[in-house]
Amino acid sequence: MVELSFDGLFQDVQRKKGSFKKTVSSIKKLLNYPGIDLEVNSVFTHETVGCLSESIKFIMDLGVPGINFSISVIQPWNKNALLKLEEELKKLTKIILSHYKKNGNVPIKTYTRDLGKGVYYCAAGKDRFTVSSDGGIWGCDLFADYFKGKEKSPEYKKFYFGSLDTYIKNHEKIYHRIFPNYARLSMDNFSTPNMKCFLCPEIEDCTVCPVNAAFSGGPFGWVPSYVCKIQKIKIREKKTLEKELQKTSSK
Repeated sequence: MVELSFDGLFQDVQRKKGSFKKTVSSIKKLLNYPGIDLEVNSVFTHETVGCLSESIKFIMDLGVPGINFSISVIQPWNKNALLKLEEELKKLTKIILSHYKKNGNVPIKTYTRDLGKGVYYCAAGKDRFTVSSDGGIWGCDLFADYFKGKEKSPEYKKFYFGSLDTYIKNHEKIYHRIFPNYARLSMDNFSTPNMKCFLCPEIEDCTVCPVNAAFSGGPFGWVPSYVCKIQKIKIREKKTLEKELQKTSSK
């Protein structure tokens, strides 16, 4: 599988200027190669959310079989941005339904990927590792990015598996010491300003990346109120889409 990062109609704004045409050209070439399973990932911020539905439609119209989109929460989202997100996801639902009626499939993996039943947990350190550019071992690359410049913080020692050489020599002892800190990063251990997440009726549908949330300035396990609202908007629209797809399929 080849996964390509492409931010749709705002590619030239969020990425290098001129990369829009080059990326579209690359997508078309990859689609013509036999045996390649292509997925495109798009990221939208509070500033670019207004082009979410049209960007996803553009990518769908290119013929990309697998599309993921995510919402950047590093910067706070105000009320207007949240309303725009809700509006864009409603538009996207209509676009997906129209595509489904014509083609019989839903290429949006963000909606169709089966994460299984139960409370979401961060898989970092459990079934994945990453080696940073300086040779350090982390549960995933986001932890390596987050802790740059924070080497003296107490949290650093909790999530750092050590250098590659050190870990290879004493991996069992290090793993059993560090992994429990990763294991606690599950939704039932998170909190918002309003409540503990385990009390929320939407907990089994909510998937907050603890590192993405921490980039906003809070500690691990803290979910800012705007992140909570974004999740609820996404969950609500996903359920609406599922109901509409069921109605369409039963006709």
